[in-house]
Amino acid sequence: MKQLWAVVLAAGEGKRMHSDIPKVLHSICGRPMLDYILSSAAELTSQAVIVVGHGASRVREAIGENRLYALQEQQLGTGHAVMQALSQLPGEGSLLVLCGDTPLLTAEHLSVLAAKCEQGAAAVATVKLDDPTGYGRIIRGDQGFVERIVEEKDATAEEKRITEINTGTYCFDLKLLRHCLPLLNNKNAQQEYYLTDVISMLRSSGYPVVAVKLSDYRYGLGINNRAQLAEASELMRERINRELMLSGVTIEDPRTTYIDHDVSVGRDTTLRPLTHLEAGTSIGSGCTIGPGAHLKGAEIGDKVIIEHSYLEGAKIEPDRKIGPYAVIKTS
Repeated sequence: MKQLWAVVLAAGEGKRMHSDIPKVLHSICGRPMLDYILSSAAELTSQAVIVVGHGASRVREAIGENRLYALQEQQLGTGHAVMQALSQLPGEGSLLVLCGDTPLLTAEHLSVLAAKCEQGAAAVATVKLDDPTGYGRIIRGDQGFVERIVEEKDATAEEKRITEINTGTYCFDLKLLRHCLPLLNNKNAQQEYYLTDVISMLRSSGYPVVAVKLSDYRYGLGINNRAQLAEASELMRERINRELMLSGVTIEDPRTTYIDHDVSVGRDTTLRPLTHLEAGTSIGSGCTIGPGAHLKGAEIGDKVIIEHSYLEGAKIEPDRKIGPYAVIKTS
């Protein structure tokens, strides 16, 4: 298998979020959304370049300086963004190109994409939508390969009826990508350098481009507004809750139980409704937490009962009962 690298695009402003916070730093289950896709990529490769632009210093501060960064001073399109990272990439291998606003993509999704790329020049993750308005359409040829990707503003009426859309997640043969990027132009409705144009360049040269259609469309879509942020948070909570339940934790009502990403819960513990466990909390085995418990960075021993209480930074010894209506905070 070729050496695998990743470029994560995190330079956009995210105007539809209507926020002073860079879009990729908005939180999902107690963690910046950018951190999720970086973690998924890290399961496949330790070599990742983050392309920053809008709010670059805030992104670097939040994600950490011990990473590779490339600066896109002007946001001139996805193709232009990848160009900014080229100097930090090797001459050949495979390159995942990922969006910093797709937190629901897992390492398994990316692994399939990378494997499919080995069969051709590139692979693109796609989904089917009942209403594809606003997304780039996937144009397939007779053999099923992706011939090109047409952005909404550049699509004909017939092309707009296509329901298979581009998620903005790719894997490229790096040597071929290096050849194509300098050939991009911005003669389109957005006047941007589209990375999608590389697909048609590869196909016109006879190279196969494979589509990897995701089984659940929600995992591949980027987050562009607060409504989509809420939907992604709900899906991530479902994922977290399910993993805990499969490990031996009882969650009486998963719909009203909010658990952040960095939380551990021991087996045979019951989480009752209206319980919120924030990042950094650890709970032992055989506990009953809730209803109405809110724990933040708390360390809870085995066989503890907590009802209708707020604990922040507290350390509770085993076999204790807390509440109802207790507030315990440590400075």
